[in-house]
Amino acid sequence: MQIVEEIVNRVAELLDGGEVSKAVELFESLDPPGAMDVILRLDSEHRRRLFASSSLSNVAPVLARLPDEIVFEIATVKGIDDLVKVLVNLRVDEITDVLFKLPSRARVEVLRMLPHDISVEVRKVIRFPPESVGGIMTTQIPVFEADMTVGEALDTYLNRARLGLYDKHYHIYVVERDRRLVGYVDLKTLLTKPRELKLRGCVERVGVHIDPLSDREEAARLAVTYDLVEVPVVDLDERLLGIVSLDDILDVVVSEHAEDLLKYGGMVEAIKGSYIATNPLKLALRRIPMLIYLYLVNLVTGSIIASFEEVIQRVAILAAFMPILADNSGNIGSQASALILRGLVTGEIKVSRGDVAKVLVKEFAATTFMLLLLAPLAFAIGFTIPFLSMRDAVFAINVATAVTIALTTSCYVADIVGALLPILLARLKIDPATASAPLITSISDVATVLTYFAIASTVLHVG
Repeated sequence: MQIVEEIVNRVAELLDGGEVSKAVELFESLDPPGAMDVILRLDSEHRRRLFASSSLSNVAPVLARLPDEIVFEIATVKGIDDLVKVLVNLRVDEITDVLFKLPSRARVEVLRMLPHDISVEVRKVIRFPPESVGGIMTTQIPVFEADMTVGEALDTYLNRARLGLYDKHYHIYVVERDRRLVGYVDLKTLLTKPRELKLRGCVERVGVHIDPLSDREEAARLAVTYDLVEVPVVDLDERLLGIVSLDDILDVVVSEHAEDLLKYGGMVEAIKGSYIATNPLKLALRRIPMLIYLYLVNLVTGSIIASFEEVIQRVAILAAFMPILADNSGNIGSQASALILRGLVTGEIKVSRGDVAKVLVKEFAATTFMLLLLAPLAFAIGFTIPFLSMRDAVFAINVATAVTIALTTSCYVADIVGALLPILLARLKIDPATASAPLITSISDVATVLTYFAIASTVLHVG
């Protein structure tokens, strides 16, 4: 990291000193990941001056991973012509990823200027939403008809491979004349087969495939579940459209994991691209909606506390236990939510009555076991603090009883809410990660405060 900072500072110094050629030489000596790190940390003015004089040959492999703003900077500074020269060296799915980052007018212009054969393949992918399987699939793969011989397929494959017509792949796919998928065979197996054998006789049937409009996360889930290195993409008539390759699957897993973390942390809309390069105003706009919502929810908590003002005035010691109870229930709710969210993401938990019932039973049992330790601890603390201050054992026992009952009730409520909210959102076709930790905590706070003071009023005979 220190080396990256040194390079960033050095590039900026050279640019400020008018030694642009040296800055470009230093920048172009970096490998693609290193070049991306430098780009993200340079300010916009320095980036633009660097882009204007650089060939961007070391940026091309990571172009699709750069934030939208920086891709637009490159298109603006270099122009569409130079951008197309960079794009033609990328895979079709990577070109599509870059185009999704450009304004619609620039996207149309790039498609018009790309070589015809590449443009045709890109158009097959770009018609699907970027978050869908079709939006990330690879179309330039080896596909042969089932009645071809092994020898014909190998000769054709080698010729096309030499011309660079295939993207990364692990299998050769076999189809009928109408392109309906028959099966696949890996190249090593194909090399061992007699050259006169028909492909139909040596393929392995495809057990798992996916349609192009499915969420890309579903492709990653299938790959993990069935231990696949690539997932075939077919239309409703089972005609082969392309594949989701292993590197795309890994990108999806990393991207979705990062997005879920942000949502679970309370970000209503996930930030795409690099945090380092993101404008502070954009960060604030992504974070403020949840904060405003939580502020309004916490007003409910405040109103509940205010309604028990007389209870607090008469038994002020009750206020000492509010943070403990609220934090405890919030933590339990967040833990339950995280566990259920993980199960939903991995496909382990289904949105069905049977699984919901199992979740409820399991979480109720888990909370009960936790309370076997937490309840005695809460009673001991609830007794000790008022006894030391008041020297009244009966009063201290009543306070401890109120604290323990409130803790028990709020734990069950928070745990059930935390477990069921992600499932409910999934049932409503909403990303379950939206059931964020701050949201669960706020709901738990409301339940805890209401329960605590209601029980305290009854046990202590005040209010």
